[in-house]
Amino acid sequence: MSETADKNRAAQFEEVLECSLATAKTSTISPKTKTRVAVCMSGGVDSSATALILQKAGYDIIGITGWLIKSGSRCCDTGMVDAARVCEQLGIEHHAVDLRALFKSSIIDNFHESYAKARTPLPCSVCNTEIKWGALMNYSLKHLDADYIATGHYARVVQTDAGPRLARSADTKKDQSYVLWGLTNEQLSRTLLPLGDFTKDQIRAIAEEGSLVTAKRKDSQDLCFIPEGSTTQEYLKLYLEIRPGPIMHIESGETLGTHQGTHNYTIGQRKGLGVAYSEPLYVCGIDPDMNIVFVGSTKHLLRNELTASEVNWIMPEPPVDPFQALAKIRYNSPVEKAMVYPLPDARVKVVFENAQPAITAGQVLGIYDLTDTFILGGGWID
Repeated sequence: MSETADKNRAAQFEEVLECSLATAKTSTISPKTKTRVAVCMSGGVDSSATALILQKAGYDIIGITGWLIKSGSRCCDTGMVDAARVCEQLGIEHHAVDLRALFKSSIIDNFHESYAKARTPLPCSVCNTEIKWGALMNYSLKHLDADYIATGHYARVVQTDAGPRLARSADTKKDQSYVLWGLTNEQLSRTLLPLGDFTKDQIRAIAEEGSLVTAKRKDSQDLCFIPEGSTTQEYLKLYLEIRPGPIMHIESGETLGTHQGTHNYTIGQRKGLGVAYSEPLYVCGIDPDMNIVFVGSTKHLLRNELTASEVNWIMPEPPVDPFQALAKIRYNSPVEKAMVYPLPDARVKVVFENAQPAITAGQVLGIYDLTDTFILGGGWID
């Protein structure tokens, strides 16, 4: 994109933000006649369709978007403008909230620090907890007189006799319950997730039928704060010092080569090691203090157990005794049978029936019930 186009987008974004903030300061909210829902809108088709679906269902809808990064990023120029355009189409208010400082400290800085400590982070999960169900929810309830917030996540809030539970989406291929493990019971009671009953194709069709300007917008698969076209390694070069060190075989102790900074490697990685060996090698251990990357065969990737910290339980009462459940160790991995052992200080130990490959520190442990319907909680893998 040219520099002129960048400046035009930035100017357009600033104009939308100023108008949205002016609306937030000057609008008089009339006495409520129906339930008010603040929809967290990113400018994508999912959150846009969420607003449309809830509006058609009879809710009093307002759109809210967090300004997360300086102009020039994908989410804070195109996304912000598109969210405002959808709100204009629907005839609803659009509010922008400046969360740049919080996003930098909680998401971006944490991303850098995690890699420096040989942890592979999942920033989208942190963003859900700190931004959507943190700052944006608080702002919506306090300043916009909202009763609920809603997002475009594919998951379901199911009302039970014991209170609301967080369940998998009807579209198992799009299910995002895993990245919502950090929601509290109270937050869940103020949350609507209408997309949980639809497939992605149905949502596209709803958006197109509603003539939403975002109906054909492609889904983003990248982290919003990493420049488009850059890899994670290229991005981290700007912030983390490269300290070369030995690549060592975990079994023999033989030094096989030299790595280019421990932050450039993750557990299970095979490509880009730059070493020749008689069998395929994988990263199976990283020691940032000793500045060593350990490699081995597939058998060295297998682990039967893990511990996780900062555990959050989405249950009527946090468990005290060990129990059997289904657990998963990364977004795209299947659930596996395991015994879960609650520990003091919001920690947990999980022992799998079958050894799991490439359990990675910094990723999320998701714990599901034995029917694989409800997510019971989760934590950060240590």
